[in-house]
Amino acid sequence: MRLSTGLLSLGTLASSIVGSPVSSRDDLTVYQLKLVSATSSLNGQYLSSNASTIGVFRTSGPVQVYTVPSAKQDTVELHTYPIGIVDHALGLVGAGGLLQLTDVANPARANETLPAGTTCDYKSFSLEEARGPVTSAPAAAAGKGTRLGYQGAKGSWIAFPGAKSSWKVNFYNGQAIVPQDYMHVDIELEEATPDA
Repeated sequence: MRLSTGLLSLGTLASSIVGSPVSSRDDLTVYQLKLVSATSSLNGQYLSSNASTIGVFRTSGPVQVYTVPSAKQDTVELHTYPIGIVDHALGLVGAGGLLQLTDVANPARANETLPAGTTCDYKSFSLEEARGPVTSAPAAAAGKGTRLGYQGAKGSWIAFPGAKSSWKVNFYNGQAIVPQDYMHVDIELEEATPDA
């Protein structure tokens, strides 16, 4: 008797959980990230992911993100969409003034697994109105939308060329010694239709 009562209680609990309404995501705005650049091969390209590296990769579709207010004033976190079991957010990972834009799994614990001297910051992005074109960008590259900024350090967005016409996006403070083959870029947030 006790067993059947326990099973009945468990069954009632399970049916109430399964039958409970799922909160609507109608108010969730999803964005794609688009480069604005004076370099015609970069201008208008959408950022995508290759493993955890964010950049321009011809083999995958645009990464989609949504914003979450961060604890720091006037900053946001960029979490990836669709929402999965493990949280993913875009973060800047690196050391010495050159930070790579990265898809970070379980960002709240990311700094626990990084080598000494390497940091991961996913809480210091800002949304800024477009200030005009990137240095010497064509008028078509000016953009009128919202640009992605970074409040964790002074610097700018740059892109390094890679294999097969790919580009890796980084934030650079101007103090690290890096190869001089990078291009200055801005990152524009463009509202997108969420992937299922």
